[in-house]
Order: sequence, then structure tokens, then C-alpha cells
Amino acid sequence: MNMKFHMSIYTIALLSVKSVVNLLQGSDVVSIWTMIEMVVLSMVLAICETFLFPEEKELPSAALRNRTVVWAVLLNVLFLGGSLFFHWFSGVPAWGAAALVAFLEGGAFAMWIGMHVALKKDTARLNRKLKVFQEE
Repeated sequence: MNMKFHMSIYTIALLSVKSVVNLLQGSDVVSIWTMIEMVVLSMVLAICETFLFPEEKELPSAALRNRTVVWAVLLNVLFLGGSLFFHWFSGVPAWGAAALVAFLEGGAFAMWIGMHVALKKDTARLNRKLKVFQEE
């Protein structure tokens, strides 16, 4: 379920940015082929993410750090490479491309916080509650 959830987040982010860029360029249409490309690319990333961060396994800090680096590189290669290969943002000036890359990096950081920082807090909270329950 998390894989599908993350795939949806990535797809919505890509489609939202593409829609805004298209509106700024005077178009209110996103091609069905572009949508399919974005969904497939998002699914590939989410599947890879599932293998990098298995839910049933708690990773040591070093492995988590290394896998996070792999995930970040993969995210950038897939999204930046996909946008260039499929020409999702053709016609965007250099400053706009820089803004899109900055937006991508901000989104990746937000996903990292959601995946790791919030998850660690939830795990710690659950462990505290389990300890209290066991002591009763």
C-alpha cells in the first residue's frame, strides 16, 4: 500500500508541476501520453523505493543512509532524465529549469522527512506505548 501511496504522490507532483508550467506557457492541456509516462516513471521509483526501504525490516543507520543516497540519486535520474527524454518541460527558460530543479529537490527533501524522520518518531512513540503496555 505504501508503494501505491508514494507512486500517487510522485504522479500528482509531476502532473501538478506540468500543469502549472503549461498554464504559464498558455496551454491548459496535458497530453494523455505525458500522464502515462509520469505514472509509469512514478511507479518505477515507488517500486525501487519499496525494495530500498522494506517495511518489515528496520535498517541500521549506515544502511539507511546509503539507501537514502541511492534513492535520492535514483529520484533525480528518473525525474530529471524523464523530463528531458520525454520533453515534459520543453520551452522553459533556463531560470525556469533551475526553479523546477529546486522544486524537485525540495519535494525530495519533504519525502525524505516523511519517510524517515516522521517514521522514526512514530516508531519511538509505538515502542514507548508497547513498553508501558508490557509493564502493566
